[in-house]
Amino acid sequence: MSKNKLNWKIGGKAGYGIMTVGEMFSRIFVRGGYYIHAHVEYPSLIRGGHNTFQIRVDDQPVHAPIEPIDLLVALDKNTVDFYVKKIVPGGGMIYDADQIKVEETRDDIVWYHVPMNKLITDLKLPKVTENIMSMGASIAVLGYDLDMLNAVLEKQFGQKGPKVLEPNITAALAGFNHIRDNYPEPFRIQLSPIERVDRMTLTGNDAICMGAIKAGMKFIAIYPMTPTHTIMTYMAAQAVDYGITMVQPEDEISGINMAVGASFAGVRSMVATSGGGFSLMTEGLGLAGMTENPLVIVEGQRPGPSTGLATRTAQGDLRFLLHASQGEFLRILVAPGDPEECFYETFNAFNLADQFQTPVFVLTDKHLATSFYSADKFSTAGLVIDRGCMLKDDEIPQDFKRYQWTETGVSPRTIPGQAGGIFESNSDEHDETGYVSEQAVVVSTLVDKRCRKYFAAAKVIDGIKFYGSKQSPTVLVGWGSTKGAILDAMTALKEQNGIDVGFLQVLYMSPFPTQKVRESLANKEKIILVENNYSAQLGSLLKEHVHIRPHHKIVKYDGRTFNSDELYLRLKEVM
Repeated sequence: MSKNKLNWKIGGKAGYGIMTVGEMFSRIFVRGGYYIHAHVEYPSLIRGGHNTFQIRVDDQPVHAPIEPIDLLVALDKNTVDFYVKKIVPGGGMIYDADQIKVEETRDDIVWYHVPMNKLITDLKLPKVTENIMSMGASIAVLGYDLDMLNAVLEKQFGQKGPKVLEPNITAALAGFNHIRDNYPEPFRIQLSPIERVDRMTLTGNDAICMGAIKAGMKFIAIYPMTPTHTIMTYMAAQAVDYGITMVQPEDEISGINMAVGASFAGVRSMVATSGGGFSLMTEGLGLAGMTENPLVIVEGQRPGPSTGLATRTAQGDLRFLLHASQGEFLRILVAPGDPEECFYETFNAFNLADQFQTPVFVLTDKHLATSFYSADKFSTAGLVIDRGCMLKDDEIPQDFKRYQWTETGVSPRTIPGQAGGIFESNSDEHDETGYVSEQAVVVSTLVDKRCRKYFAAAKVIDGIKFYGSKQSPTVLVGWGSTKGAILDAMTALKEQNGIDVGFLQVLYMSPFPTQKVRESLANKEKIILVENNYSAQLGSLLKEHVHIRPHHKIVKYDGRTFNSDELYLRLKEVM
């Protein structure tokens, strides 16, 4: 029997609680000492449609989804039609044969009929407990610990009282007992808890929120858009405990202007949106650039243009963000690739925004933003809040100049209410004191001051990470959420083919880490670029900054992320 590896998938209509069940099922395995990656898919509909939640479980770290399914839970016929052919030989499917009629069967998989509708009727349970019953059945098929499921149910529903909790406990037990009583032959995959490990189960959005709270963010404005909408719900739940003002503005234009105003007033502020929402924010971005107000902007990419695919994933906004708004000023842009980086780089983003008095982008996508990962608790040792050149009352000079010319481009800063720190600030070009000026020498001086920040920031930002063999003649290059699939594909190449490769992750796109990228790619025989867009946008930055063209480009732009096994096969084709 195959042990300690599982790819489990559940599918059904919207409203079946697919997402809730998937998240709970993920926590069951994380509590048992396993690593997980859970991938969520749902259509761009207000109501209805087909939802799926896929969990990859392993006793070794996993970072991205795979396609072959070991155990499928079908709560509607669409799930059978879409995915039964993707079940591996020897795999299984849990379904209610009384409710779902299957036209084409397979003899090489196990069909677990669980009469969920009948059991729910007999036990006088709410219809919505069908999904919990399927979890109990899955636990029995896998030989896992029912007590762990009950503990997760207690945590999920306990606060709602016995009238909610007890029917769910009963439904789980009914599904569990039906499998035990009617299918005594063990399934080919049997999982047991390994050890009690205090790992987290979280999404990229969760980690961003945690990083922002740790950084001392006190104001956030979000007009809800997928895939950053869960940042709003997370912050709303935590706002009172952490003294955060969270505003849902009437639109994205208002949101970014509120955040710029909050920053002007001295608090750390953030906005979160997607590409369509950020399109409306570009004028506000320019205002932050001209007034030199710190601001953190989280942009969760999804396919475009326009509304595009509102609940799918892509990496098509990189060039847009780098050049958003008119004029020239520093835009720092970091693209984390996993929840750990989401946490630490969001914390860093607030420090960088203050240090260089400029907007900082945290660029994610739907896959990273809403997928679930297992992660060790983040260490906060050494995380120090740095407010940059913010003057205390006794440090303000008599001739205070808010936009004073400096070698780094960063000027002393005050906030409203400080004696002697009054200055003028608006969207027009100005002199060092903030007063509007169109004099040529003043304009060129202030433009030069703002642009000098790029070079100052480049000196303190590392910008890259490197994984695998630095001696290998082959190096993979990627950014953002492609990191997970690349790491898994690298492991497969080594284990199955004995091939060692390197992986250059470009973490910061601006300022671009030109020298470090050049050193990492020097004398490589084969450079393979992996991106979730059509035009290989990181590839164009390599040509612009490093004068290097990748030998091969592996791109995907159908609204879906890379599966690890898919990327492995595509890499083999070009190696």
